[in-house]
Amino acid sequence: MKKQKIKSVKGITLIALVVTIVVLLILAGVSVNALFGNSGIIEKAKEAQNAMDKAKENDEKGINELTNWIDNQVNGTTGGNNNPTTSDLPSVAGETMPYYPDATFKKVEGTNLADGLVIQDESGNEYVWIEVPKSLYANSSYNTKTTTADQKPTSSTDYDKIEYCLHKYTDYYRRDKNGTLTSFKDTYYSDAATGLTSEQYTILKQKMLKSVYENGGFWIGRYEAGITTNRTSASGTPTEVPLSKVGTVENPVYPYTYVTCSQAQTVANMLTTDDYTGSLMFGVQWDLVLKHIEVKEVAKGTALATIQNALRSNSTSWGNYSMSSFKIDRGKYAKFSSEGGTWKNFDTALANCVTYANGISTKVGSNSFSNGILLTTGASDACKKMNIYDLAGNTWEWTLEYAYSSLPCTYRGGSYGAPSGGTKNVSGRSQGSTTAMSDYGNIGFRVTLYK
Repeated sequence: MKKQKIKSVKGITLIALVVTIVVLLILAGVSVNALFGNSGIIEKAKEAQNAMDKAKENDEKGINELTNWIDNQVNGTTGGNNNPTTSDLPSVAGETMPYYPDATFKKVEGTNLADGLVIQDESGNEYVWIEVPKSLYANSSYNTKTTTADQKPTSSTDYDKIEYCLHKYTDYYRRDKNGTLTSFKDTYYSDAATGLTSEQYTILKQKMLKSVYENGGFWIGRYEAGITTNRTSASGTPTEVPLSKVGTVENPVYPYTYVTCSQAQTVANMLTTDDYTGSLMFGVQWDLVLKHIEVKEVAKGTALATIQNALRSNSTSWGNYSMSSFKIDRGKYAKFSSEGGTWKNFDTALANCVTYANGISTKVGSNSFSNGILLTTGASDACKKMNIYDLAGNTWEWTLEYAYSSLPCTYRGGSYGAPSGGTKNVSGRSQGSTTAMSDYGNIGFRVTLYK
């Protein structure tokens, strides 16, 4: 029988046991610290998990963006929610890239870059794209870029250079009808003049310049800023959000008048969201609108001298001035003088409804007026260029230009009540006080939107 070997079991001494316990406690202390300390394993594990979660989030965002882009190319919609995207809008590569201010906007069917591209928000307000070709910066003072890729302005010097290029581009409309360079300029004067501090004015102007430069344009209201309740005096602080809609007899939209420049800027800014800025136009933007009209009209075959004269010298052929004659297509009208703020319905049964006959009197059917009439927004198709209504005449429009110290606020375009020798050109400038005045019934404004 084979003998089995029995392994001996060695014991442990008391001293060895104590030493072992001490070592374990030391190790345990180290482990606790390593596990739960600020730089411990558990904390590092949490950080690693957070990093992984963030990476996963970024991956999902990137995949969604890629999916949306692919869907845009195929369907012109954003990833299954049927909201239009920029791909739904026409563009000119390297020159102008219209965009939707946010997902609530849509393109107005039948509009295009050649005749005036129009978008509409969910409330029916409409805006027209103003092209500012990116090629105008080539071989200019703003030429520090070394490739065709966009250069991003970052300093005040960059913005000054961009503004210089825009001024060179619009030089013809920075001058009066006699060709003399005006002293009006986009610079801060006082809080009372614009409702903005010096810092706010600078930030707003730079934001506008950056957006115009990077996108090759900006949006302006298709119509003069409108209001549903007619203002008849300068009393009371205006609080109604400005509209950009056509006025009809059923749903009249009155020009937003009896407001100071600062009040106009305040209500225009009510349109600002996280995605875009709502504001009065700067003077350079007004000049860019005129240059845009000039370029498009010439492209259609209009002689350059003809359209320049219609913009800088005499705009009575397409504006509501006291020397104009055109048909009223819709909306309401009011007498300028003796009838005060009383509005009258346009009678669609009238076969021949004109505002001004031969520059002598105003005539609507059998009613003759001697001083001209103020129209609701978009009342006549004859008073538009490039799908922009009433830029010339009807009401003057405030801008953020500085005039001079005694009358620092600037308005542009002329109005329905201008006397025979008054301003009747859309390029024209005039100046006003910082406070509300009784004659501000013929001064309104127009909103611009930009990223």
